[in-house]
Amino acid sequence: MNKLKSQVTMLMIVGLVVLIIVSLVIYLSKYAVKKQGQQNIKRSQEAFDTQPIKEFVAKCFDKLAKDAIALLGKQGGYIYASQGGTIVDYSETDEGLFFVKYNGHNVAYNILPPKFDIPPYSSNIPDYPWGTFPYATAASNEETFEGFFGVNNMPPLEWTGGPNSIQTQIETFIDKNMISCANFGLFEEQGFEVVISASNTSVVIGINGLSVKSRIPIRLINPTKNEVTELNDFSTIVDVGLMDMYLFIKNLVDKDVQDIKFNISDIKNYKDFVSVKLVKNVFSNDDLVIVTDEDGSIYGKPFEYVFARRNRAPALYYIKNNLLEFPHLHGITQEDLLGSYTLKAEDPDEDEYTFKITPALPRVLNVPQIKFKVEVDDVGLWDYQIVTVNRK
Repeated sequence: MNKLKSQVTMLMIVGLVVLIIVSLVIYLSKYAVKKQGQQNIKRSQEAFDTQPIKEFVAKCFDKLAKDAIALLGKQGGYIYASQGGTIVDYSETDEGLFFVKYNGHNVAYNILPPKFDIPPYSSNIPDYPWGTFPYATAASNEETFEGFFGVNNMPPLEWTGGPNSIQTQIETFIDKNMISCANFGLFEEQGFEVVISASNTSVVIGINGLSVKSRIPIRLINPTKNEVTELNDFSTIVDVGLMDMYLFIKNLVDKDVQDIKFNISDIKNYKDFVSVKLVKNVFSNDDLVIVTDEDGSIYGKPFEYVFARRNRAPALYYIKNNLLEFPHLHGITQEDLLGSYTLKAEDPDEDEYTFKITPALPRVLNVPQIKFKVEVDDVGLWDYQIVTVNRK
């Protein structure tokens, strides 16, 4: 009897163990199927919804980066506030003061006349560029042509160089235009809700190109499946040698404002695939400089950097013999006034110029003293010196 009870008890225990094992296997199988189904749904959802939106935003982001570079290249390194940049918009009446118009763009001046003195140089005529130009002193015959002939008005390349840098302008342009560029109407027509927040872009300007990264918070909502997906980080590389171009152009501008004999469009200034073109008198007597990089392209066209150069005064060579004496009623001629000296001048903008002496010669010396103004004129800008004639 006891033996029979033991056998029954053992069978019950074995049956219970088998039941537990079977139940556990069934539960784990159902869980695995459910988990696999959820993963398949998520993968299907990402493949169907997220990827097209990712690609759409990435293309928009890349386009804005290229647009920013192309735009600042057409406008002397500046992007205006109405375009999404950092520079205040000018009025039409500001042309000739801050910009010149060219191909529908307001091209900023990167070269301006000197507006202040840096001793021993002067920005004020008749002391411009210095009193005895191009001689170090009145007694010296050694000529020098380096001095202070203008101001470099290019924006800094990076934010560490000051406000309105090219780096900052590209970042600002992308951030201000990102939401309007990323129009999700097509996806919303398919029943999805897309919420995009303000982006935060950073640009690194390298030797061979630009690395552009941005955090763009985007929430994708599928109401039918009650699913939410978030996108954030985007990046692109723009293959334009902006740093090399900037340094090349800055070197041109620096030489143009420091050396009055420097010819900015001389073919000797070309470098590899980079050429320089000068367009004279685009606005009044102001010029336009176009620097083209055939090796770097945006949208299949060579990258161009265009800037304006305001007209600057020519510099008259110092007339050393500027104090003369003649008898009363002597008829003063140009030969008397200048002797064997030939009037000479240099123009920082490679402009044509003319000389003028007032009062007109010949002139009879019938007063104790006459002051002659010897002038070099660059169609509206001039430099002059005074030659004083006393009566013996």
